[in-house]
Amino acid sequence: MTRAAALMAEGRRRALSGGLDEGVHLLHRALAIDPAPGIRETLVRILRWSRRFDEADAVLAAGLADRPDHPGLRALAGESALRRRRPTEAAAHMAAASAMTADLCRIAGSARLLLTDLAGAVAAWDQGRRLDPADWRLAGNILYAANCDPAMTTAGLRRRQDAVFAGMSWPRRPAPRPRAADGRLHIGYVGGCFANHAAARVVLPMIMGHDRSRFRITCYPTLPAPVDPQLLRLRLAVDGWCGLAGLDDAAAADRIRADGIDILVDLDGHVGGNRIGIFARRPAALQIQAWGYLPGTGLPVMDGLVTDPVLLPPAERVDLPAALRALDVPCPTLGTPLAAPPDGDPRTGTDAVLRLGCPARLEKLSDSLLDAFAAILTARPATVLVLQDDLVLDPAIGARLDRWQERHRLAPARVERLARGVPSDYLSMIRSLDLALDTWPYSGGVVTLDLLSQGVPVVTMGGDQACSRTTASILGCLGPEGLVAEGRAAWVGRVLALIDDAEARRALRAGLRATHAPRLAAAIPATIRAFEAQLFSLAGG
Repeated sequence: MTRAAALMAEGRRRALSGGLDEGVHLLHRALAIDPAPGIRETLVRILRWSRRFDEADAVLAAGLADRPDHPGLRALAGESALRRRRPTEAAAHMAAASAMTADLCRIAGSARLLLTDLAGAVAAWDQGRRLDPADWRLAGNILYAANCDPAMTTAGLRRRQDAVFAGMSWPRRPAPRPRAADGRLHIGYVGGCFANHAAARVVLPMIMGHDRSRFRITCYPTLPAPVDPQLLRLRLAVDGWCGLAGLDDAAAADRIRADGIDILVDLDGHVGGNRIGIFARRPAALQIQAWGYLPGTGLPVMDGLVTDPVLLPPAERVDLPAALRALDVPCPTLGTPLAAPPDGDPRTGTDAVLRLGCPARLEKLSDSLLDAFAAILTARPATVLVLQDDLVLDPAIGARLDRWQERHRLAPARVERLARGVPSDYLSMIRSLDLALDTWPYSGGVVTLDLLSQGVPVVTMGGDQACSRTTASILGCLGPEGLVAEGRAAWVGRVLALIDDAEARRALRAGLRATHAPRLAAAIPATIRAFEAQLFSLAGG
């Protein structure tokens, strides 16, 4: 092994062990000896784990100047473009690579998804699976895209899952371990969401709220991240913490198996950072899907799915695999709210223009949903629609919105397109809204909680699969009533009625500002206790 290769290996090892700054230092030393693409790739990844994105981009740019068609460097450049919400730029990087790899196919598909081209996304991921049939992320991406299909139903999603995993072999369930002498269940949580602040707002309260006299907790983060105050509190609160980023699926499964986990919990499903390949190896006798991905992964090795009767109505449970048990808890998407709104409602004045908002990710805006937005704006000329997502800066997305506005004869001023910017911009935008419009078919989760926390009512359309009902589940748990409509016509009608009824809007907003925080504060412990009861029931009492 050369000196540069040794420094690279040691730098990666230290970074995966938590020493991100040490890893960066060693990789810079390796790069000074040998500016090989592999060393640059490793340094870029560690810099990104450290959230030093500008420095990572500079190292990557230097590498591309030397090797402009290198597939690995182009893949990293595509990932950087996607992080900045620039799918057109990401697609250009894929086209510039000298050869197509599974990683490049994964990124190309993600770019197509952001451009709302579901068929193109699935085609790219299918190509990637042909190149690397063992890449679990590609199979998961195909299933995630199904949640964005307006025609998808719960039964249709189950059929899609069966097709994606057809022909695979699965290990038998291992025998349950004897219960610990103190009677506690050992729960393991696996997720990339520990490095994602938005997702962590849902997951962390649930983990930290466990009754520690009944549960022993080990967390398995799948992505390295700097230890911020939020993660530090979690690490100090749990019994064990073991990063899996440096282990392949087989080694990670062996480590979890050696830890003696009674119930292993997947927090990610098919979203970014997931490690469903670990669960496919069955390192625990009982494995469940919870919190981060509501429909369930479709893996035959899962034993439970955390849900509620709104997300998964009783009539649809016949479509669940026979071995998969629905674990009902009250609203499994609750989380810590944003800062409380200031005293006094800023939207009770006599503004001539009413502000409607949809601050969700723009790839959630299907053509049919945009047309429903247009119907509302056309019917009520004294309204504007506010969109906030860095995706508005992508030229292809901008052109798509231009075509939509032109088709419906909506003047440019009728739709405000805002980049996300800093968190305070997001909060200010939410507080400027009179009424929020939920996305469909993939409805809001954390965004819905953010809107409600600031006293902004959210009108949702519902739908035929779990991801269409997230907001309906939240409203069913926290209120207010009357904001869930079934079907496009009823949804448009409900929005128009609220636009016309200023008194009803004021009452909704005042009620939210007075009751949302105390209802949420009471609901989270109730959800935790119900989840704990389900865990003991699943484990046999």
